[in-house]
Amino acid sequence: MHEALRPLGDIRPLDNPVLLASLSGFTDATGAAVTAIDHLAEEWNAEPLAEIEAEHFFDFTVQRPRVGLVDGERVVTWPENRFYVARPDGADRDFILLAGVEPHLRWREFTTLIADFVGELGSTTSITLGAQPSGVPHTRPVPLSLSASDPSFEELFGLKAPASRYQGQTGVVAVLNLALRARGWDNASLWAMVPHYISAGPNPNVAISIIELIDRSFGTTTDLTSLREEADQFEDQVRSVLADSEEAAAYVRQLEEQFDTNQPPLPAPQDQRPEELPDAEDLLGDLERFLKDQRQDDD
Repeated sequence: MHEALRPLGDIRPLDNPVLLASLSGFTDATGAAVTAIDHLAEEWNAEPLAEIEAEHFFDFTVQRPRVGLVDGERVVTWPENRFYVARPDGADRDFILLAGVEPHLRWREFTTLIADFVGELGSTTSITLGAQPSGVPHTRPVPLSLSASDPSFEELFGLKAPASRYQGQTGVVAVLNLALRARGWDNASLWAMVPHYISAGPNPNVAISIIELIDRSFGTTTDLTSLREEADQFEDQVRSVLADSEEAAAYVRQLEEQFDTNQPPLPAPQDQRPEELPDAEDLLGDLERFLKDQRQDDD
């Protein structure tokens, strides 16, 4: 076992496990996909398996740890990459869940650690989750796209998996996917397209859409009550800001028209660099700052 991997529970071979993983950063800039994994871990009563020690893979001058109060005591919080295991109702196999943060250092070692550890648990199938800021309106269903190493994933998820032609900068999730495919794993990536003008924090609607697709595909049933409550509050916040900004409301109407009349072609998700979008900072700055302030107040 790698020196940076710290066991948290009983490490044992599992029943045909599938890895569901998301790492915030390049492929999940808003944290919506990680939110989906965290929600699955909670609702599936997942057990902690292990965590990757942050010291080995992070530059703390780039991403500093946070300090806060827990039960009156000051506690330092470090970047966390943690594995869980779950066997949710309705599933005929185990699930390994990985939620975490894209590291700064030693990407090949980081991805090899993950592949070795999950492989030792008996997995040869992986699905990574991401969320990409895009020119889509928040008032429409969240578009989901698929990249896959095997056509069976198209049938599993009910989505087409176009071949990627992207060449350019990438994130650690793509490095992980290619490393797993090189080992002969069945590997897929699910991507959600997130409205770029409300990307100050995780969009609960995105997490809901991802989880609903996982439930349909694997026969599981996940309680979404808490996420739906967050989504209702989120929608109320957005509506209150749009009501006070005709420019912002007009921009959203324009996106709705584009979406309805010419469903935007989904980019091939594998290694996709976030698409170039109009600069909405001036147009929707009040909306972004309002939602960010609301999340800080909630925290």
